[in-house]
Amino acid sequence: MIGTLDFSPDRVSPPGDTIIDLMDEHGLTDAELSKKIGLSVLKGQQLLLGNLSLNECMALKLQDIFNVSVEFWLKREGAYREHIEHLNAVNKEWLESLPVKDMVNYGWIPKASTRELKFKHCLDFFGIKSVNDFTYKMENDAPLVAFRKSLSLKTVPMADLAWIVKAKKISNSHACKLWSKETLISLLPDIRRLSNEPDIKKFIPQLKEIFAKAGVSFVVLPTPSGCRASGATCFFKPNHATLIVSFRHLTDDHFWFTLFHEIGHLILHDAINIRIEGETELSSKEEVEADQFAIDTLIPKPFQRKIKDFRAKDWKVIVRTAKKIGISKGIVVGHLQHIGNVPYSHLNRLKVRYKKDDII
Repeated sequence: MIGTLDFSPDRVSPPGDTIIDLMDEHGLTDAELSKKIGLSVLKGQQLLLGNLSLNECMALKLQDIFNVSVEFWLKREGAYREHIEHLNAVNKEWLESLPVKDMVNYGWIPKASTRELKFKHCLDFFGIKSVNDFTYKMENDAPLVAFRKSLSLKTVPMADLAWIVKAKKISNSHACKLWSKETLISLLPDIRRLSNEPDIKKFIPQLKEIFAKAGVSFVVLPTPSGCRASGATCFFKPNHATLIVSFRHLTDDHFWFTLFHEIGHLILHDAINIRIEGETELSSKEEVEADQFAIDTLIPKPFQRKIKDFRAKDWKVIVRTAKKIGISKGIVVGHLQHIGNVPYSHLNRLKVRYKKDDII
């Protein structure tokens, strides 16, 4: 979690910066100063850079050279080291708040052999140079502000944020037309028919093509550890919608219901917030509306009335009815489980199960 971190400057200059100013006033070179202090030229340069600690012996010699007190130099050194220690702690906390292992496994960032390199890769992932840049970006980047405001939490769930940022990168690389709610509505039958295709490698590319016609970037992205999202909708760009699915539940009923639930948000609700299913606390009205949209689109009301009394023993009728509806039998089973007609332990053999390796 990073939301509780206070702002602190990324850089407090080392005592070497003051030494350099005084060297210029006195006309001293690196080599001359190093000799006067009793250091090699290399160590003298390290002192100026802040990589070598300034001790009391060095402070006494600097006092003699520049007529600046020992107390000043030791206080300057102490403040610098305290800042470095604090900055390292902040960076460590930020890095540990991220699902780095999964970010590497999913190929979001390169593998690193050191903490420093791992930290750099994570900064690059967010397009920032420091943790302070991250704080600034969360407060000023419009999509991330929408993400932050969509959560009624005091801290930012970093796994969710990493998932959203990666989705944004993928979405921005997609070519699609301008967002059109009317076009998306007209394409609903085409999307719905694809629920009968069990092969994920076939229907995902087709979904991407269909959504692109309506100005929707369709992103399939597994969640890292700590992120429990099943789907999300957002507008990273004003005229382009993004719909993200995670396949968190690897069955066709969960996938298609989630997909149409997200479509419901795009069609029924405003384009301001980033909505993350499974994490955010949306108004019950919006959630109920999106749920009902998904149910009514997948199983029209006449068929809802027809199947409302089906039980597990009616599995053959369920299969025949699904064909009449024009959707997969797994979706019908999932709906019957949801309304309590069929136990969640029954008829799962009628669902299509997807392989995680086909998604990553």
